[in-house]
Amino acid sequence: MTGAAGAYAADGFPVPVRVTAADGTQKMIDYTGQNKATQPWQICVSFPHMKDPYFVAADYGVIEEAKRLGVKVQVLDAGGYTQLSSQISQIQNCVAGGAKAVVMVAISREGMGNLLDTLKQKNVVVVDAINGVTSTDVGARVLTSPYDEGLHSGQYLAKLHPAGSPPVRVAWLPGPAGAGFVNAFNNGFMTAIKGSAVQVVETKNGDVGKEVQARLVENVLQAHKDIDYIVGTAVTIEAAIPLLRAHQLEKQVKLVSLYLTPGVLVGLKDGSVEAAHVSPVVTTARMTIDTAVGLLQEKQAAPLVQYDTIGRVYTAKDIGTLDVNTVLAPEGFKPAFRYAGS
Repeated sequence: MTGAAGAYAADGFPVPVRVTAADGTQKMIDYTGQNKATQPWQICVSFPHMKDPYFVAADYGVIEEAKRLGVKVQVLDAGGYTQLSSQISQIQNCVAGGAKAVVMVAISREGMGNLLDTLKQKNVVVVDAINGVTSTDVGARVLTSPYDEGLHSGQYLAKLHPAGSPPVRVAWLPGPAGAGFVNAFNNGFMTAIKGSAVQVVETKNGDVGKEVQARLVENVLQAHKDIDYIVGTAVTIEAAIPLLRAHQLEKQVKLVSLYLTPGVLVGLKDGSVEAAHVSPVVTTARMTIDTAVGLLQEKQAAPLVQYDTIGRVYTAKDIGTLDVNTVLAPEGFKPAFRYAGS
């Protein structure tokens, strides 16, 4: 991929990534950006929803990279993780409108197979973005590795509470049941805490809207009077902060977020959030557009390559070292659904 080999230093680039080749071998590289696109390619970008600052940050990265490269993007909001048919029809309509590439943050890992087969037959470039799909009918994958996000969060707790120490009770709220990223969160987290003193006393699944997550947190607090941690999505953690205060549990129950939002960032700084895993979401989104352009401009199809951006856990002690521009959209940014060039 030319995107991994160029010398252009764009905003957020170079970024360290783990590359998995078609044969399964892995290595670390510094991913650098393309130069300007050779033409103003039309690219569809499909998100599951815009309810979460995570995807607002990704939208910001997409728009900024489209501006830098000189390509056109149409951003699609499927409406939530229950709206698989909507996501499929939106992508079909966007491609029918002339798009030559699709960046797809899939609602379902398994549910996009027929669509991807059709797009491949039409020679439409597809970048499997952020969440990941099982199909190999894509040109490349640019993922944030929710497995790593769950794994690193679990490792943080397991290190604090190793085997032989007093057990700690955790409520686990990773997002909507069945979503690919939730399964990956779960696999990583459970792997990390195995054999430690960390005990998951209840798992609650639900849509990543704040009302749904607040209701789940309230249910947990009513059912378990002695939990030590709530670990879950950033929306979960944002919803939990005022609820813990209302129940006067903010000193008893600690909060660990699987990713970063502005509310979680504030919580880390004021001490209401114990820890959060942070992935470079803005830079990852930039990479999805950059990779799509690289595929469009390749003279020959390249073997399927997967790029995983690398994150880590931050606490109040070191959150000040984070470059927030690689993670969050600027304050005041509103979701943008189209960039048609300047």
